[in-house]
Amino acid sequence: KQWYQRRVAITAGIQKMCSKLLLLETFDISYCANVTDYALKFLAFSCRELVRLNLSGCHQLTDMSVSYVSGGCHYISHLNISNIPSLTDKALRFLRHGCRLLQRLDVRSCPRITYSPIERLENAKCVVQHSIDLKEMKLSPILPLSLTHRRPISTGYGIFPIPNHAY
Repeated sequence: KQWYQRRVAITAGIQKMCSKLLLLETFDISYCANVTDYALKFLAFSCRELVRLNLSGCHQLTDMSVSYVSGGCHYISHLNISNIPSLTDKALRFLRHGCRLLQRLDVRSCPRITYSPIERLENAKCVVQHSIDLKEMKLSPILPLSLTHRRPISTGYGIFPIPNHAY
């Protein structure tokens, strides 16, 4: 019962804040365990001027939250949705269609997001920080991953440049 009361209180707090800060440009609610899709819906459709949003570690969120952000916050250029295990490729499809100004996206530690939609966003000039699951990638037996794909590799601890030399 307590967790439900906390979720209701967080949602009410976000609603009250958003109703007063309609021109909010940056919002960081990372690692708030009780933020729900409903709270994000209110945020996205009230604070349409958001440019930077950090939702990292908000484990209650789903693909629906990302659909609300992409439907209401068209000025988002930096979005952190890392460490939200329930997110899938569907979330990235929402972003690709709704957030045309997206320049930087962090999806590290989102195990249900695959490389294919990440590649589409990167082709649209968006820098995507992600964790690559080496078991799912088909690698050349001779060249290491970094030389095969010629993209920065994230280890979950940050982005590392790819060396220009070949073996």
